[in-house]
Parts: sequence; C-alpha cells; structure tokens
Amino acid sequence: MDYFIRPLTQEDQPFLWQMLYEAAHLVEEGNSTVQDAMNNPDLAKYVKDWGGKDDSGFVAVLKSSNQPVEAAWLRLLTGENKGYGYVDDRTPELAIAILPQHRNNSIGTQLLTHLLAATKTSYPSI
Repeated sequence: MDYFIRPLTQEDQPFLWQMLYEAAHLVEEGNSTVQDAMNNPDLAKYVKDWGGKDDSGFVAVLKSSNQPVEAAWLRLLTGENKGYGYVDDRTPELAIAILPQHRNNSIGTQLLTHLLAATKTSYPSI
C-alpha cells in the first residue's frame, strides 16, 4: 500500500471524528454513527476544537486516492477536561485509529513511530 504521512490540521477534524469513533470501538457498543462519538462528552474532548497549541498528530494518506486511512494524535487534557488516560498536566493522551479495511498492514506502527519522534522534545512522557 502506497501512502504518505503528513501533520494533522484543523481541516482534518471531520476525519478525526471518524477515527475517534473507530478508536473507541463504538460499533461494538451498538453505536452506529460518528455522531455518537461527537455526542459523548467523555470522548468528544479528544477531537472537539482540534488544532490548539497543545495538539499534535499525523495522518496516513493513500497516494492513489488522497484518502486518509489512519491518524495518531496527542492532546493535553487537563483540569476539568481530563481524559481517560490522565496522568498529570504535562502528559498528553495519545489516540490512534485505522479504518477497518486498512488494518494489519504496519501503517499504524510507522505512524506511531513518526508521532513519538516528532514530539519527543515537547513532552517528558506520553
């Protein structure tokens, strides 16, 4: 599979919602739409208003169709906005998801490696 990796932008927010839906395994809980992720306040904090100073992430895009197929992103969730993996106010939470039809092809490993390398000087841990 031929793809490239690029930084996530604010324009990628609709795709991030889709990735959040996949990452949270909502279909297994009987939630059948991305809107279910958007309506869940505990999940929405991972994507809502994406693109702030503490947001960082990358997307893998198929060269043949320019279709994004995977995303990995970090978000610093603090105070009243703490997430599921809260450690402290200096440690961002990581999310990663892949469209089901593109799983098991090692894009995830490469995307995660790329994200960790790009942010290693920004955070003491993830």
